[in-house]
Amino acid sequence: MWSLKLEAGNSIRQKKFWLITALMVLIYIMAFYEIRDNLEGASNPQGLLATSLVGYIMVSAFLFIGLYALIAGATSLNSDLENGTIRVALSKPIRRAPYLLGKFLGQSVSIIVAMLIATLLSFVITKYYGVSLTGKLISDLVLANGLILLAMLQLLALGILISSVIRSQNTALGVALVLFLVTSLVMPQVVDGWAEKKADKEFGIQKRGDFLKLAPEEKSKYQQRREELQREYHLKYLFYAPQVMMMDALKDMEETSFNDDGTYTIEYLGVGHSIAKNPTQVLIILGLTPVYLALGLVRFLRMDLR
Repeated sequence: MWSLKLEAGNSIRQKKFWLITALMVLIYIMAFYEIRDNLEGASNPQGLLATSLVGYIMVSAFLFIGLYALIAGATSLNSDLENGTIRVALSKPIRRAPYLLGKFLGQSVSIIVAMLIATLLSFVITKYYGVSLTGKLISDLVLANGLILLAMLQLLALGILISSVIRSQNTALGVALVLFLVTSLVMPQVVDGWAEKKADKEFGIQKRGDFLKLAPEEKSKYQQRREELQREYHLKYLFYAPQVMMMDALKDMEETSFNDDGTYTIEYLGVGHSIAKNPTQVLIILGLTPVYLALGLVRFLRMDLR
C-alpha cells in the first residue's frame, strides 16, 4: 500500500519521533531508578517491579507518547492537504479509504517501534538490577505495554478524525492539545471528586479525619466502594479517555487489605488478572479506535480537496 509505506517511512524519519522515543526511554530509566531501592529485600520483587513500573509509565510515558500520537493524527490529513500531497496521491489509482487507512497504519508503525524499544529496555534493566525475569513478569510487562499501545492507537485515530474535520494544521494542533489536557488531566480529577463525595456521604465522612476513626473492616469497605464509584463514573463520563480506561483496566494488579493494627497488606495478582477482571475497559479502548477511523473516513470522503 503506497500510503502505508510513505507514512511509515516519514514517521520513523521525523526528528520528533526520535525525540519522543528518547524521552520515553529516559522515563523508563528514571522509573527503574526510582524503584531500585525498594526492590532490595522485597518479598516479591517481580510484583513490586511490575506494579511500580506500570504505574510510573502509565502517568509519565503516556503523557509524552499519547500526546505525540494525538498530534500526529491531528496534523496528518490537513498537512497533506496544505502541501498538496493528497492531490498528487489521489491523481494516481488510489482511493480515499485506502489512503486514510494507510495514514493510520503508517503512523502506527512509529508508535509500535517506540513501545517495542520500551519493552525491550524493561527486560534489559530488569536483568541489570538482578531481578529474575520470570515468565509471569515478561507476560505482565508485555501485556501492560500492549494495553498502553492500544490506548495510543485510539488517540492516533481520534487525531485523524480531528484532522479530517479541521483543515488548518495550527487550529487542529490547538484543539488536540486542549482536548488532551481536558480529558487526561482535568476531567478525571472532577469525576473522581464526584465519586469520593458520594462515598463520603454513604459512610458519613464529613472531613478527612473521620476516615481514620473507621474500623479496619469499614476502611476496606470504604476503599472498595470508592473504587467502585470511580469506575462506574469513569465508564459513564470518561469512556472516551483512553488513559482513564487503561488505568482502570490495570487497577486490580494488586489487592490491599487493612489489618487490625492499622497497617495494611498488599498482594500482587498480576496484569493478566487485572485485565481479565476489567474486560469492559479494554473493549472500550479497542472499540473506539475503529469508530474514530470510520467517522474520519466518512468526513474524508466528503472533504473538498481543492
